[in-house]
Amino acid sequence: MLPNWPGDALAWPDAALATLLTGWVGARLGFIWVNWGYFAERPSELMRLWQGGQTAYGALIGGLVGLGLWCWWQKRPFLPSAAFFSPALLLLIITGWAACWVEGCAYGRQTFLGPFSANLPDQYGVFAVRYQTQLLGVGLNLLALAFVLFWQKRWGYGRLFPLTLLLANLIHLGLTLVRADAVPYLAGWRLDTWLALLFAIGGLLLLQYGRRIEQTSGR
Repeated sequence: MLPNWPGDALAWPDAALATLLTGWVGARLGFIWVNWGYFAERPSELMRLWQGGQTAYGALIGGLVGLGLWCWWQKRPFLPSAAFFSPALLLLIITGWAACWVEGCAYGRQTFLGPFSANLPDQYGVFAVRYQTQLLGVGLNLLALAFVLFWQKRWGYGRLFPLTLLLANLIHLGLTLVRADAVPYLAGWRLDTWLALLFAIGGLLLLQYGRRIEQTSGR
C-alpha cells in the first residue's frame, strides 16, 4: 500500500527530485573514490561528467541520504516515503543491468557453456564463455519487481522499502560471486560484495523495524 501524500499532491515530485539529485552526486563521488588513484593524477577530469563514471552503491547511498534529508525537512516518516519509490528503485537497477549488457560492463567470470552462460565480451571486447551476469541481473530484478508489486497492496508502509532493499541486495550479492570486472577488494572479497551484504542486513533489520511500526500504528 503506497502512501497518499496527504495534504500535498505535489510532494512526491519534490522528494523524487531530491533523491535523484543526491543519488547522481553520490554515484559520481563513489566512482571518484573507487578510482582515486586515476583522478589524483588527472584532476582536470573530475568534472568531465559527459565521459560517464558512476557507481550503483554511490547512487543508492546518495539517494537515501537525499530522501532522508527531505523527509527530515518536511517532517515526514522515512519508510512510508521510501515505499513510494520502491518499484522505481528496482526499475533503475534493471535499467542499469540492461545498460551493462549493452556496454559489456559488470561482465561474468569465464565458465563452461551452460544455461546461464554464453559467448560474451568483456568491456574491452574480448569474447569468452562467461556467466550472463547482466541478463541474470535484469531477469532476477524483474522477478523482484513483480514480487514487490504483488505485496505493495498487502503490506503496510513500513515493510515495502525494506523488502525491496533486501531483495535487490541479495540478488546483487549472488551476482558478485560470478563477476569478473575489476573492482577494489577488501579482506579477500569484492567491495560490492561487502556493500551488498551490509545493505541486505540493513534491509532485514529495517523489515523487522517496519513490522513493529505497522503493528503499533495498526496498519
